[in-house]
Amino acid sequence: MKSPGTIETGQLTAGRKPTGRLPRQFWGLAATEVWERFSFYGLQAVLSFYLFYSVTDGGLGLPTDSAVGIVGAYGAFVYIMQFVGGWLGDRLIPPRVLVLAGGVVIMAGHIALAVVPGLPGLAVGLVCIAVGTGALKTNISVIVGRLLPADAAYRDAGFSYFLMAINTGALIGPLATGWMQSVAGFHAAFVIAAIGMALGLVQYIVGYSRLPAESAIVADPVRGRALLVPATVGAVAAVLLVAVVASGVVPPEGLTYLAGGLIVVCAAALFGVVLRAPTTTAVERRRVLGFLPLWVAAVLYYGILLQIFTTMALFIADRVDLRVLDWEMPGAWLIASFSVFGVSLTPVIARLWARGWFARFGAATKVTVGLVLVSSSYLILLLSEFSPGKTVSPILVMATMAIAGVSEVFVNPVTLSLVTRIAPDNFRSQLTALGVIVIGGGAALSGILGILFTVIPTLTYLIGVGVGGLLIAATLRALSPWIQRMVSE
Repeated sequence: MKSPGTIETGQLTAGRKPTGRLPRQFWGLAATEVWERFSFYGLQAVLSFYLFYSVTDGGLGLPTDSAVGIVGAYGAFVYIMQFVGGWLGDRLIPPRVLVLAGGVVIMAGHIALAVVPGLPGLAVGLVCIAVGTGALKTNISVIVGRLLPADAAYRDAGFSYFLMAINTGALIGPLATGWMQSVAGFHAAFVIAAIGMALGLVQYIVGYSRLPAESAIVADPVRGRALLVPATVGAVAAVLLVAVVASGVVPPEGLTYLAGGLIVVCAAALFGVVLRAPTTTAVERRRVLGFLPLWVAAVLYYGILLQIFTTMALFIADRVDLRVLDWEMPGAWLIASFSVFGVSLTPVIARLWARGWFARFGAATKVTVGLVLVSSSYLILLLSEFSPGKTVSPILVMATMAIAGVSEVFVNPVTLSLVTRIAPDNFRSQLTALGVIVIGGGAALSGILGILFTVIPTLTYLIGVGVGGLLIAATLRALSPWIQRMVSE
């Protein structure tokens, strides 16, 4: 029985103002996401510093281009695994089980980073986190999509609150790990990340029995001989990837290029499968085609945004004066400031969307706004040219992070809301993976841009990224009427 006032899927129609409140199960999943993102971003905020800090400072002492390349590749591989998690959720294992298993593997990865020293601990830990996140991230979004009404405005609002949960974890995680790293070292910070994921697992298990019945069902199960081909392909791909990395054929700074190429290939293949499948109707095919340019724009957006973990980490270490009286602020805290404004303004924007204030703006227009904001943040950072050397004020960096944090509200919930609404039933988890993997494509691109940052003047770089992002926004705005027609009901 539903709680009084709760809106159920299908209860709303387009153009009607939504009323009521989100289901209780939604808030349980959102709380799980807070702790999962606490662990993920808690690690992400200190990872670059761990890689390029000297051994005497507790790091691994890697060259800066190798460090940002590894961070970009890691972020990309985390989201490449979304394809695997999406396929498993559609074809083999119920989504609710994959979320639970993924959380356990993520926690094991953080523990490996904490207790296994040097490069072996780094490799084992990052692989476990990538695999576990692939199982968890897409499938928890699928379950959330099952809980929310079909009404586009209300779904945008629901996913905006879900983004607020993400940003809450992204805020408190780096604050906790950054402080712990500054007082007890990197491995203690990794322990904090493991504890965060453990709390997320407890939260998920408590609400497990109340999850929607659909989350226990495999929509299009594959069994017997039909399972042999994908299992063989997956095993061969994994062995080849390990062999390439272990042999040193691809240097550390080249991993982000490899990861980006894999994402392009995987995305193209999945779009092709969905569009050519006999079970995909003409209407569904039209909507997926309309989503394609929006997907590309979102990847480019995240390529700019996620430099907070690559380029900005280098910028903070080299240019920002972190001293406050006799105390030095952890660099990870500046990265955490990215989430402050996202958390603060998401409820406001979500409520406006739920009330239909932006009903006439399509998904492409909202993503355009996000691109304009994140590109402008890099142009504002040009003011750092008036502060040579390591004299840049943390306030300037926080202003940049604030604008970037607000920008994500116009991209992440909108693309997730859209893809869960237009996805064909037989490809719901896999197409949701496409909506999530835009972050992975952006992570790979952020690593590539971070490498570029190490070899060209800062002024040239900031102008290039800022103006380039605005040109992408202008192109998407020109395409927005066509995209809206394609993805409409």
